[in-house]
Amino acid sequence: MSRRSIATYTLFNAEAIDKKGTATSSAIDLRRSAQAGVFSLEYTTTAGSLSFSYTVCSKKDGTYFAPTAGGSIATGVTVGTGSYVFAPPLFPFIKIVATEADSAETVLTLKLNVQ
Repeated sequence: MSRRSIATYTLFNAEAIDKKGTATSSAIDLRRSAQAGVFSLEYTTTAGSLSFSYTVCSKKDGTYFAPTAGGSIATGVTVGTGSYVFAPPLFPFIKIVATEADSAETVLTLKLNVQ
């Protein structure tokens, strides 16, 4: 059995997100890091009610879109620390989107783990 390393990307580091606001990560290049197709988000949030989703693209500077099967990771994420596992379709680039649902301004730290 071969061992595969885990790549961790810090997407947001104490990022303020306004009430009803949205934050979108920079593009993550998955061409070398996502060999096993295992993805998880690790978060810490201080307030509000967040949803996490993703968009994908075949070119880093292309037009990102939610895949046909949907791009939702989690909804109703409230104060605290936690994680979510998700399985996006095969694309070379991905962006993670955090949206505050109209509850309160929050501060978000978010990491993407990929194997």
